[in-house]
Amino acid sequence: MHYLLRRTGAALAVVLAAAPAALFAQQTPQPAPRQTPPPPPLAPATGPTLTLEQALATARERNPEMLQQRNDIRASRAAVRAARYDFLPSVDVDAGFGYQAPGEQRAGAFQLQQAGPAYYSSSYGLGFTYRLDGNKLMQPSIARANQTATAERIEGYEASLVSQVAQQYVSALQALDQAEQARREVERTREHERLARARLEVGAGTPLDLRRAEVQRGQADVAVVQRQTTYLTELLRLGRLMGAPLPPGTRLSSTFTLFEPRSNAGELVNLALEGNPELDAARASARAARTTVRASRSQYLPSMAFSVDFGASVYSASSIDGQLSNIIADLPDTYASCQRENQLNALIGIPASSCESFNPANPAVTQGLRERLESANPSFPFGYRKQPMTARLAFSLPVFNGLSRERRIEEARVAAQDADLAVQTRELQLRTEIEGGLLALQAAYQVAQLQEQVVQRASEELRLAQERFRFGVASSVEVTDAQTSLAEAERARIDAIYNFHKSLASLEALVGRPLR
Repeated sequence: MHYLLRRTGAALAVVLAAAPAALFAQQTPQPAPRQTPPPPPLAPATGPTLTLEQALATARERNPEMLQQRNDIRASRAAVRAARYDFLPSVDVDAGFGYQAPGEQRAGAFQLQQAGPAYYSSSYGLGFTYRLDGNKLMQPSIARANQTATAERIEGYEASLVSQVAQQYVSALQALDQAEQARREVERTREHERLARARLEVGAGTPLDLRRAEVQRGQADVAVVQRQTTYLTELLRLGRLMGAPLPPGTRLSSTFTLFEPRSNAGELVNLALEGNPELDAARASARAARTTVRASRSQYLPSMAFSVDFGASVYSASSIDGQLSNIIADLPDTYASCQRENQLNALIGIPASSCESFNPANPAVTQGLRERLESANPSFPFGYRKQPMTARLAFSLPVFNGLSRERRIEEARVAAQDADLAVQTRELQLRTEIEGGLLALQAAYQVAQLQEQVVQRASEELRLAQERFRFGVASSVEVTDAQTSLAEAERARIDAIYNFHKSLASLEALVGRPLR
């Protein structure tokens, strides 16, 4: 009797406990199915493809900063040519034209020349100069050393650009996989939302389960938009490094395989010491600095200078009438003086000389004077009259210049020592960075392996939670927690895989060669 009462009471308690839920399910209106838009597509399937090799080739050819660096090699080549041709003599050619207005020339209160005609002048000069000193002898060596240093620096910049493009390519792929993972998460949340709605329609679920599923689906849609925006942003950054904007819908087609790194730190360090571009550039700069020291010491050597000059000039009067008038005005005195001299010579028995060439009454005298003046007046501008050639050879030996020479030598020595110390510093940095980079690569590989296991366990956890929810044993909270755990595990796995490839790209940049 007591047993029957206990059974009846228990059944009544179950009925009373279930009655509010059933009553609440009957009184609460079931929401109509909501149509949610699908997540936006990541990229059109017909977009152009881009491999990593194509991205690197485009960056080498079109990156503006890379092209700017390559322009420096042209300047260094010009410096080498100039240093070689500096051993040839320098040649100077000059020409000039002048004009002097008519009038008298005075110096203060003194009259230097009476008023005369206008004068035209022209001249030319040709000079050869050759100078040889210790600095000129060392310039070709300095120019070649600087050219080598510039070339090594450009190669180092190119290697850095290759590393940046490779890492950015990997970052874009990482963002793409994250976006695809977000789309998979949307599909899972949509499936859970459909199941929650179906359970509510048959009275086995609650509106709270449906609302929670809808919230999680909305968060997944937001994540898709965010991840897709991140992917497109990474593509823009990749195009900037390449120096060419990527066409819309560009798809990255290169794939990367996860492998266990088996490299030895000592071998990698030896490879880096032989082929690291930045270290090679530092060594080339050190060699150039040592060459500068030798060039500074050449200031103690004597210098030689040799020059030869040729020239000619024209100084032509615009009119000879003034000069002719002055000469004609003096002819009567000259003619009278000649006659008096003949009379004196006749008294002492000396034969008389002809004075007819000074006779102002003779028209032939005036005509002869004009012809002589015209022939003496050179034609402008090319009636040149050569000037004497000049040549000069000089030697100079510096003795004392206020210790400025010693100061420059000491500055060159300090710069050379700093360059050598920079090489040693870079070698130490390489050792540390390579050993640290190898440890990071190995750790990234292990993390990627562990994250794969975590994803598998999280997937199994979600499957079990969905089964329990489907049979009404578990609530939607358990499913949403399992979905969140799986999404976090998938994102962590993607990050771990691409962190491995980024670490590998950084290590390859340090070593100076591929390690795949």
